[in-house]
Amino acid sequence: MPETHQQNLAVYVLCILLACFTVFQVYISENSKQLHGRIEASKEPGLLEQNKDIELHRRTGANSESNVQCFKEMEVLNERILLLEQLNFDKLGPTDYAARVFGGEVLSAVTTSRHRHGSILSRMRNMISSIYDNYYQMQCIIQDCGSCYALEGSSGTIVLKLVKNVYLNAITIEHIPKSSLPAKMEAYSAIKEFSVWGTNNPSSTVKETYFGTFSFDYMTTFLETFVFELDQDMPSIRFVRIDIHSNHGENFTCIYRIRIHGTPE
Repeated sequence: MPETHQQNLAVYVLCILLACFTVFQVYISENSKQLHGRIEASKEPGLLEQNKDIELHRRTGANSESNVQCFKEMEVLNERILLLEQLNFDKLGPTDYAARVFGGEVLSAVTTSRHRHGSILSRMRNMISSIYDNYYQMQCIIQDCGSCYALEGSSGTIVLKLVKNVYLNAITIEHIPKSSLPAKMEAYSAIKEFSVWGTNNPSSTVKETYFGTFSFDYMTTFLETFVFELDQDMPSIRFVRIDIHSNHGENFTCIYRIRIHGTPE
């Protein structure tokens, strides 16, 4: 090949290489500008704050849901612990000095309508009532029978004999939990308002000791302890009388369990 043609070919190849190199540099330059623009845009305050808000919302949202779930679980746990304590009141609560297992006894449980007359007639009716209403069924008032002792009407009187003389300080009323009853009930047989008296001679009402009048809020709890507010030293008591003045709307009054607490003489 002539020398002139060789020189022309070399120049042609060199021109092609230069053109390719120029195109490559332009491509690299454009990509670098775009990348730099994206980096700068991501550094803008508004966008940064927005990204931070999104991340913070995501984290706080997750934490908030976790806290709510934890709080709900704690509430359920506390309710179960409280229910367990109530159901095991005989083991976890104060001593019941009226309990049948210790030697306590229900002497009488009669409705108000059965002792509205004179004291002699009243005592006779109480005696007959105790026999008629089944003595052993009456003892369910001071032990867990799984059933209640029912009084006709919304008022009545219950007389308990304690295992020994006790300086009284509290009484506990228990009824069946509302959750165990049919829904949408408007009337309940649980005791509502009642008074507590004490004596050492159940056949006489002359030297009775008054411990107070109380109201059992069955709408919020099925087991409630009432502590006596004693302004002076009270004598030790062997017999306790509970006068029931009203119930929660039912035509009869059911007594599931009554406990008497205090300090033995």
